[in-house]
Amino acid sequence: MKNIDDKTEYKKKRAYILGYPVDLVVKDEALDFAENCIKSGQGIHVVTINPEIILSAEKNPKLDAIIKKAELIIPDSTGMELALKRLGHKTIKKLAGIEFSENLIEICAENNYKVAFLGASKEVIESLKIELKIKYPKINMVYAHDGYFSEENLPEITAELEKVSPHLLLIATGSPKQEYFIDKHRSTLAHTVMIGVGGSFDVWANKVKRAPVFFRMFGLEWLHRLIKQPSRFSRMFPALPLFLFRTVILKQNSKTEY
Repeated sequence: MKNIDDKTEYKKKRAYILGYPVDLVVKDEALDFAENCIKSGQGIHVVTINPEIILSAEKNPKLDAIIKKAELIIPDSTGMELALKRLGHKTIKKLAGIEFSENLIEICAENNYKVAFLGASKEVIESLKIELKIKYPKINMVYAHDGYFSEENLPEITAELEKVSPHLLLIATGSPKQEYFIDKHRSTLAHTVMIGVGGSFDVWANKVKRAPVFFRMFGLEWLHRLIKQPSRFSRMFPALPLFLFRTVILKQNSKTEY
């Protein structure tokens, strides 16, 4: 287990894809780093970065700034893995955000770290609480609230989160809303590891099935999502082919910095 002081070591081992930082860590290193932050009370923002987030951030200065100051940024897609390989980082593999986050949930359950959940629908949240209790009986779930809240409810939610002071807060309100929430509350939740997890709650609640192993093995989860949600097509194309062209072929605005 690495010491929290090694945080600077991770910062030096970063690649930049289209100008966006990506930490050159394998799963165990990323989990060690996050757990060390939990143990030391060091609040951090973990970003699970993918081409869609990058292309969105290029058009959104607020999201751009939030991503670039995150303490841990992991490559959450085959596209990111290919871009890193083009820079010569052949040992750095895709680290799916849903797997990384669930690994952290398991670590928290084993060590009685406090976990909080914010996002998705009321139905999903209720199912999530049941399913995670079954899967991780020792989980110390101190807070769970759906993501359908107004600005008027936000002070109450924030106050409750401050009161329970979770070690890990997982937020599933979609990007960029989840990133905005994390950035806004970094000072009030200064000892919390926070991660935006998109649609992960639906999977953990057994409301949505994750892509079959075959798709995951060959980095085709994006294709499975597209088959299940054809409405995503206009958002993913031509964005993803353009991302690959810019990073893998042109190697545009990409570098490694140690």
